[in-house]
Amino acid sequence: MIIIIFVLVLWYGGLFFQSFFLHRYAAHQVFTMSKTMERVSFVLTWFFQGSSYLSAYGYGIMHRMHHAYTDTEKDPHSPSHDANLFAMMWRTKQYVSRY
Repeated sequence: MIIIIFVLVLWYGGLFFQSFFLHRYAAHQVFTMSKTMERVSFVLTWFFQGSSYLSAYGYGIMHRMHHAYTDTEKDPHSPSHDANLFAMMWRTKQYVSRY
């Protein structure tokens, strides 16, 4: 039972920080934070997302490109231009790792 609770906390924590820190803060700049809160959010995002963590800077750039070029070949994570899900994820990783 404790393992299930642990997995659920990591899952929902990862979803929250993906939405709150990476998407709304880094990509869309919906709000501002102090440097201290930014660092705390960074650490918590890294903790909850583990190996799937993307840098806030890289995520912000990639996501803005996604909105600018939605479902075109320049979209860094559109499934419309890749052979399968894994090819899309690899292409997304290549975009983000440049930043």
